[in-house]
Amino acid sequence: MTCDRVRLEQGEGRSTLSLRVSVVLTVLLFAHPAFAHELLPIQVQEFLRANPTASPEDLRKILGAHTAPDLAKRIRNAEDVVRLAHQQTTLLDNSMDFGKLGVRHILGGLDHVLFVLSLLLVPASLRRILRLTSTFTIAHSLSLLLAGAGLLTLSSRIVEPFIAFSIAYVALTSTFLHHVRWFRSTLSHIVTVFVFGFFHGLGFAGILKEIQLPQDKFLSSLFSFNVGIELGQLLVVSLALSVLWSARTSTWYQAFLKLAGVVLGGLGLAWGIQRMVA
Repeated sequence: MTCDRVRLEQGEGRSTLSLRVSVVLTVLLFAHPAFAHELLPIQVQEFLRANPTASPEDLRKILGAHTAPDLAKRIRNAEDVVRLAHQQTTLLDNSMDFGKLGVRHILGGLDHVLFVLSLLLVPASLRRILRLTSTFTIAHSLSLLLAGAGLLTLSSRIVEPFIAFSIAYVALTSTFLHHVRWFRSTLSHIVTVFVFGFFHGLGFAGILKEIQLPQDKFLSSLFSFNVGIELGQLLVVSLALSVLWSARTSTWYQAFLKLAGVVLGGLGLAWGIQRMVA
């Protein structure tokens, strides 16, 4: 058995293991039944504080105008809102629900998922892939912290097109310019992923503007939300790597990567232009 074959099986084994771990952690996270009333939209929280004896009809109206991003499917009626708003939320409840919000946000955000997948278009060692995903994590964690603390604000009209174009840039350069010295260098990859990851963090922070991070649990809420994002990212990367490692010796593998690069690049360009003119 050649050294390449050994590395191939080791990489496939590690990606399969990480997939199993991420699936188990996600199942455990979503098995927790906690409700964190902090996930109610800011407008709903303010209305309840100003109108503690509001009628069910008034609550239904305010709910209809401001749907909670994560609780919408779990709120059956106005009484549920009252119960949520007045319950005592523990640190564990808060952390679990903000973690779920993070997982749902990245798995439901196709642009974030496609950017992560675009990083895998160039055949690379598991160590290099981990280096890139870690750089992405550091970058978006930094911008998420700054945005969550209110220290950094950037218009979504800038952030959203930039995120879309980041998919196109990484996908197309990985597919067609990987032979160019700069585009295949480690420094180029790290700088590119860090810059784009920083903007993706601002995109992640967008959903936090719809709710109000509790001041007494600000850091734990932000940390849990970020952990949820990382868990969702781990699921995506592990599943993609498992598939890619399995197909790596196939005759159609390189053609598939080029086709994927063209598709991802085209989607990124189309989204970017659409978001600019919207």
